[in-house]
Amino acid sequence: MSSLKRLEAKREDLEDEYEEIRKKLKWFKKERIVKTDSEAKYELDQKIEEYEEELLNLEQELDELEEQINQSKQAGNSNLEKYSNLDVLYKSLLKLGYWEQHNLFEEIAGKYSYGVFLIQGATKEYGQRWLLNRLAAIIPSSLEGRNIIIDLNRTSSRTDISAIWAEFADRVGLLENSSPAQIASKICDLWQSQNVIIVFNNVDETIKENLSDLLTDFWKLLTQKFLESQNQQNTFKLFIFLLDYQGVVARWNVGFVENYHSDWQPIYPLELPLIDPFSEEELRDWLNYQSDFLPPAMSANKAETVKVLLEKQGIPIPTLRKVCNLCGCSLSEQEGKWLRL
Repeated sequence: MSSLKRLEAKREDLEDEYEEIRKKLKWFKKERIVKTDSEAKYELDQKIEEYEEELLNLEQELDELEEQINQSKQAGNSNLEKYSNLDVLYKSLLKLGYWEQHNLFEEIAGKYSYGVFLIQGATKEYGQRWLLNRLAAIIPSSLEGRNIIIDLNRTSSRTDISAIWAEFADRVGLLENSSPAQIASKICDLWQSQNVIIVFNNVDETIKENLSDLLTDFWKLLTQKFLESQNQQNTFKLFIFLLDYQGVVARWNVGFVENYHSDWQPIYPLELPLIDPFSEEELRDWLNYQSDFLPPAMSANKAETVKVLLEKQGIPIPTLRKVCNLCGCSLSEQEGKWLRL
């Protein structure tokens, strides 16, 4: 099957999926109207929110596919067939934007073996996960160590701190009823033999009190153990990342240091700078430095390429999606292969 036919077949599948989700969403909205129980209404609201987000993601993916299909038809499918080195494209995309956060974390990771970092942006379209994976790549052999990812968007994790501790314990091989102290001790044991990266995803979806407990009952226990063993030789890294998709966590006043300075110590959680849109200068410089690794059509008229990319207002994910389109691939398809965290 040709690349064009594969794209068209995938579009049909996505359109069928879109229609099914649309029908379910319509049903849930009808149920929401007739329900009188507040708890049932809350659960339906969560379902409606999830399905609306799914529809939005499918709409974006369908738009992306439509653009690829049009490009394939116009160029006789040559672009899709010729540009096949997606690993090279990924490495090139890792050089686009996020330099303020990248340079700061690189400096800190070179000095210290542990720390807590808040990755924050106004919406998911700012690519918090993309930045997370880029920062992890700074740590030597980071993906060969222990990576623990806990999603705080689950219903049970939004309000119940015990559900978070239970999942955390399970992820490190402990019993569900293990205490924060036991979890911290196990994390320290793991850290003696490998890099450890802990990710709390969707931290903006939990409540302030849960985050405060994580920083108080867990991070302070960990740092106490770090200080007790600071004379021991340890070349591995232990970093915790908190992903905020609404840019609200920094205002919760739970102990994050806002600005990095020479007196900062890693026992204090640090806000990485808020993710900004890519600027015209960043896009232009990226094209200049990465032109050898991109399809010739993108570099032939760099001014026009920058103009096309700026149609996305520099918002990271739409911009990355557009670059992938121009390279004849799908960001939605590749993210699952590229982003390990």
